[in-house]
Amino acid sequence: MCAQKHRKDWIEAQKQRLLDVPHFHVIFTLPHEYLPLWRYNEGLFARLLFRASQEALQELLADKKYGGIRPGILMALHTWGRQLTLHPHTHCLVTAGGLMKSGEWKDVGDYLLPSAVLRRYYRGKVQALLKDAADDKRLVLPPDLSAEAFWRQHRSLYRKEWSVRIEERYTHGRGIMLYLARYCKGGPLRPEQIKRWDGQRLEMSYLDHRDKRIKQQKLTPWQMIQRLLQHVPAKGVHTVRYYGLYAPAARKRHQRMLAQHGNLARMKVRDAEPMEQVLLCCKACGAHAELLRRRCRKAV
Repeated sequence: MCAQKHRKDWIEAQKQRLLDVPHFHVIFTLPHEYLPLWRYNEGLFARLLFRASQEALQELLADKKYGGIRPGILMALHTWGRQLTLHPHTHCLVTAGGLMKSGEWKDVGDYLLPSAVLRRYYRGKVQALLKDAADDKRLVLPPDLSAEAFWRQHRSLYRKEWSVRIEERYTHGRGIMLYLARYCKGGPLRPEQIKRWDGQRLEMSYLDHRDKRIKQQKLTPWQMIQRLLQHVPAKGVHTVRYYGLYAPAARKRHQRMLAQHGNLARMKVRDAEPMEQVLLCCKACGAHAELLRRRCRKAV
């Protein structure tokens, strides 16, 4: 199946679901100290990250001190960093408002939650869920990590400040569409990132988030395959989930809010391309293709 068509179809479905209201972008990251554990417990950690992230958001926003609302949340799990290294984190699209107990919509304005409070709450959620998994013998320890060493590490991470970022507030539908295309169904590697092959190594480009510059790295085919395979989701793990007003169980409330705010059905994912760019294209999705070579049969 054409991956580009799959992504476009998925985005079209989300345009029917998402409310035409401002949204916040929130990112929850797993500390790198837990990466060895992740490799032995991918499914467990994926479910743990989803649960900790959504509970932190929903429980804090339900508190009257922080709005007393039930938001809509679309959440995507990513396991890769810019250089395809292991970097598990969740990207969350959160409505900048929500439903109060009275049934009325309340806008939160330009301020979602205090970052420090959200970081501590998320840290406590992950640590508690991880402790439960260890106590229930559901957590598999790597051969070189003893139980004593794991518990020391677990205690030490309470003293560390975890990474939780509340990013820009999208005030219109176009920003939300860009979010969906980039984070939810983008994949770890885009074809245009592969720049050249010298017969031994592949050269790929990536954006260094520290200085915002495009850089290059070279990997052997085996290194590239290894890095890509570690981002294949564990069996049974759905990498995109919906909570709050966007949860399937909240269908009636969601329909009521759609009637009030509308959705993004009229929003275009991208502008139409000039005709000359679609003369050579993928038959499934219509994306522009590049002719690399022609193969002609000999005349008989």
